[in-house]
Amino acid sequence: MPPRPRDRFSRKYRHRIGYEGEYQLIKTFIERGKPGYYAIRTPGSGTGKSTLKPDVLAVDGGELYAIEVKSTNREEVIVPKEQVERLLEFSKMFVVRCPSCGHQIRPRPVIAVRFLRRGWVLRSVDELQGSLIIRAGS
Repeated sequence: MPPRPRDRFSRKYRHRIGYEGEYQLIKTFIERGKPGYYAIRTPGSGTGKSTLKPDVLAVDGGELYAIEVKSTNREEVIVPKEQVERLLEFSKMFVVRCPSCGHQIRPRPVIAVRFLRRGWVLRSVDELQGSLIIRAGS
C-alpha cells in the first residue's frame, strides 16, 4: 500500500483515509475464515449521485449487509440525507432469491464509522430520518 499523502487537509489524504477504513472493515470479515463471513468493496462506490451502491457488501453469519463506510478524526460525522436515501434505496433494489423456496433476502443498510484511534461505530438504518449524526462512542 503506498504511503499516505503528507497534507492532512488534501483531498488525496481524505480519500486515502476512507479507503483504509473500507479495507480494514473488509479484513475483519475475511479474517474470520469461516463460511458465512465475507465482504467485498464495491469499486467506485459513491461516484455519481444516480448510482445506487454501497461502499461494502458483507455477509456476517449468513446475514447480508450493505455498508456505507466513513472515517474521521473528529468527534462526530454527519451522513448527508441523500447518501442515506441511496443506501436505503439500494437495500430495497438488491434482492437475492432462494431458487428452491423463493425466500427473498435483502441487505440490511448499515453506516459504519471509523473514528481514528478510537474504534468503530456501526449504526443500522431502518428508515430515512434526514441527515444522520453519528458520534464517537455512541
